[in-house]
Amino acid sequence: MLNQTLEFLRIADSQPTDEKVRNRAESAKGLLEAVVKDHNLLLQFVLGVVTEFSAAPFTQESPAVTQLITAIKNQDATLPLDVTENAVELRALAGIVVGELLMQRTNGDPSTSAILAALSLRSALTLRPSAKDKFIRWMLDTLVKASDDVLQTAGLNRRKRGMPSLQKLAALKEVTAATDLWEVVMPVIKKTVREVTAETEVDREEVETLWWMFGAHSELENKPLVDLEPAAAAFCAGIELAERSLLPPSQGATAMVKRAVESGRKPTSLAATSFQDAAKYWSASMLAALAPTDGTIS
Repeated sequence: MLNQTLEFLRIADSQPTDEKVRNRAESAKGLLEAVVKDHNLLLQFVLGVVTEFSAAPFTQESPAVTQLITAIKNQDATLPLDVTENAVELRALAGIVVGELLMQRTNGDPSTSAILAALSLRSALTLRPSAKDKFIRWMLDTLVKASDDVLQTAGLNRRKRGMPSLQKLAALKEVTAATDLWEVVMPVIKKTVREVTAETEVDREEVETLWWMFGAHSELENKPLVDLEPAAAAFCAGIELAERSLLPPSQGATAMVKRAVESGRKPTSLAATSFQDAAKYWSASMLAALAPTDGTIS
């Protein structure tokens, strides 16, 4: 969010100078390409924005720390090198970079990197207590709002119906030369196949999620969701719905999990609980379901 650089810098400096604002904006521009190319670096930026760069798992040698320091030092030689002294400045710059990534669109679509950042921010901040510092709270709230916009836009675009290439294929006139077949017809056929595949994926998501929701049965625990403790039912519902959903998830995904957990229960059994207490009801099979199916984290 280059146009809000001044507001982001206030978490470290309540009255940043015009020169500092310009310098940090230039530093952010230089880092944008790096986080798009390296998603591990992007996730480190997101983690630093949500928490801080002066605490574990970050160290002075962490890639995110070194790149942020270098980017600032290229424009501002006064920045201290020690992460214990410049952590808030790094957090502000990382916030600007992530925010600008969230705002960028190509033909109205957020990038894959923006969707990853949005999913990560929303996941990290949904249940996290609000920051006490008003400037940090503003920064995180602003990023969450931008993340929600990215996820809503990307989710709607992913599920948009229509096959214009099929219509174009139907309108093509008969070709006579083999070269015309490959140069004219084949590109349209390929696009049509991709569109049909996308439509099929949306259809499958709708059918599978609806059957799952109305079945109200946990495949992980092999029993009705209502027979599980609410914390266990929420875990199973989240995992099993995620396995059936396209990314980003639809806007109704949270409501579907909520319905799955609450259906058939008395209101008195749905009191809020701590993360630690909820974890007591998570079985080994439930935790194993969190592991990537191919054994790697992409």
